[in-house]
Parts: sequence; C-alpha cells; structure tokens
Amino acid sequence: MLRILDSERIGLIQEYCLERFGINQEKLENYRWYLGSKNRIYIGPEELKRIKPESIGLCIFRLDKTPKPTTNFLQLFGRYIVKNIIELDDNEAINYCSGKDLNPERELNVVPGFVMVRHKDRFIGCGHWNGSLIKNQIPKSRFGNIVFL
Repeated sequence: MLRILDSERIGLIQEYCLERFGINQEKLENYRWYLGSKNRIYIGPEELKRIKPESIGLCIFRLDKTPKPTTNFLQLFGRYIVKNIIELDDNEAINYCSGKDLNPERELNVVPGFVMVRHKDRFIGCGHWNGSLIKNQIPKSRFGNIVFL
C-alpha cells in the first residue's frame, strides 16, 4: 500500500541528494513523496482521494542500507547533478548501455558509491564506483545494443 513519506525520510533523501550529487533541496520541493512496497520511494502528484494505488509517479530511490538512486531519478534530475559524475567515451558508453561493467584506466574524480553515468549530454543512469570498477546499475530492461554513437 502506498503511503505518504514521512518528513524525516524526505529530509534523509534530500540531504543525500545534496551531499552525493550536489542537488539543491529546492529542486526537489515541488513533489509529493510516497513510500511504496520494498522501500521504494516515489515522487508524484498530490495523493489520489478515491483510489489507493500501489504506486504513483516515478520510483526515484530504494532505501536499504543506503539510499540507491534509480535510473529514473538520475535521468530526471541529471541536469542538476554537479558531482559524482562519470563521463564515458563512445566505446565505454556502448559497452555500458549493453550491460557491461567498466574498468576505466584513467583517474576518476568521484567518491566511491553510487554515481551518475553520462555520455556527452546524455544522462545514461546509475553506476556504483568502488574505486576501480564501475558496476552497472542500469535495469536489464533498459539495456540496448548500440552499434555507434
């Protein structure tokens, strides 16, 4: 059952977004926050009065040990993200979009944890950087066989 998210958890997510990605709180204020099953966090319109949906809007986070941003969140708010961004070259983007993990040989200026993966002006989605490997976090349903960019 979908419930309105309590202000403490909203604050936790907003603080995480600022600390991890540099997204200011005002960019996240004009949404209603909901908690769905399996600790999924949704943003959407005002609560619907006559029906009780299982979900509404977009799933933007999952709360487990640490908040995990979804690809939806990173693509929707990517233009506001100013840190923990990994920029991929053409070959890396092709491999990443097909579901592969990446082991870049260059120095990356990101903090280990969840990162936004980008190619030029395209926000690809979520990755997890452990200091040596970018673990692909894109849902399998969004993998694509890209031949060229």
